[in-house]
Order: sequence, then C-alpha cells, then structure tokens
Amino acid sequence: MAFWNDKIVEPKRKFRWLLSVNGIPYYTIKKVNRPTYEVAEAEHKFINHTFYFPGRVTYNTVTFTVVDTASPDAAETLKQMLYASGYALPKDENVATQSITKNAAVSALGRVTIELLGGGGKNNQAPDRTSGFGAADGAISNGTSAGFNDDGTVLEHWVLHNAWVKKIEFSELDYEGDDLTEITVELRYDYAELNQTSISPNYGTLNVDTGRSPAAPEGLTYGTPFGNIPIRQD
Repeated sequence: MAFWNDKIVEPKRKFRWLLSVNGIPYYTIKKVNRPTYEVAEAEHKFINHTFYFPGRVTYNTVTFTVVDTASPDAAETLKQMLYASGYALPKDENVATQSITKNAAVSALGRVTIELLGGGGKNNQAPDRTSGFGAADGAISNGTSAGFNDDGTVLEHWVLHNAWVKKIEFSELDYEGDDLTEITVELRYDYAELNQTSISPNYGTLNVDTGRSPAAPEGLTYGTPFGNIPIRQD
C-alpha cells in the first residue's frame, strides 16, 4: 500500500536523525550530508561512436555543522582531535619532525555513524514516559504497550570506515549578527557501509522487517532480504 494511504507507513524524514562523533554531543550537531559515491568511467571511441565502461567507486566527503558550544567547548574538542592525530606546532626543530598518521587520525575521531530514526526517537529514553507524557494507561514502559509504535527503531544506518578530519572551518564573527557561532567539519573516509546488520546502531535497532526488502527489477532475481548483499550478475 502506498505510504500516503496507510497511517502506519511513512517515508523517512530529514529531521529525524542522529550523528555520532566522539566528544561532540549529538544535540549540538545541526546538519550533515549523507555519504555519496560515484563510479568513474573510461571511454572508448570508434569513428563516430563513444562507448563507456564503469571504473572505480569513490566515496565523497561528509560534512557536518555543529554549534560552537562553550561547555563542552566544541573548538577545543576539535583542536585536541587535531593534536591527537599527530600534529604538533613547529616550536622547535625536534617537534617539527612530527606529522599526522592515518592510524592516529582515525583513532582520534573514533567511530562515526549516521542513523535515521522512526518517530519514537532513540532507545533507552529516560525518564520513561508516564501517562503525563503520553504513555497509555499510566504505563511506564517504552514498549508498544505504552503507546510507542517505533521507540528505538533505526530506519537507516551508515557507518563511515576509517574516517578522519580533513577540514575545520569556523564561522565568521560579526557585530551585526545575533546568530550562534558554528563550526563546519569535513570528514574523509575510505568507504561507508549502509544497513550492515552485523554492526549495531548506537541509538536503537535496525528495522529489518521483510516488508522493507527491495523488490528485484523486473525479469531479474538478485533481490535479497533487507541488509544483505545480492549476488553478482556477471
């Protein structure tokens, strides 16, 4: 049934998400772009014709914007990530020989995940909702019996593998503005994994209901259950 005709089914919403980055509270992160990837191409020309062949897959950077909080201090947190990655100010000729390594940069940032949530929000909400907070009949459980349809349901789960900070940009200061100061962070990573059922989300459980499994294109049979990898078609 189409989602606009069924009150239980609805599309993913662009405001229901949590980005997990070590040291940065998720509620201070304003926006993030999901991973994107592109397939390179090689071309072959023959007289008046051009033929294309797929090449390597490349993942593009992910950028997120965080409010520059004072406690915990966001700028200080990101500065320490840089130094923990192996960078040091060249204050003498010995320290100047140090440089960033991938191992240190990835370890300093830690695990990075993006999770799209259902309407019930993250799991393990505290305090548990009582009747005054919308639970049914005064129940205190966050389960469906307490009026929650999808508490802790994760609809989409991205894991950025070997992510490290590529760029940090602080917002400008302006006597004319009342805006909150912000920091934009750009991450480079090797690859991103989507809906890998062997990796647990941070804020709930990935919804792998059979109804979410994609249908194979007409005439093909490579459709697999949600979160699985289909077989090659060559």
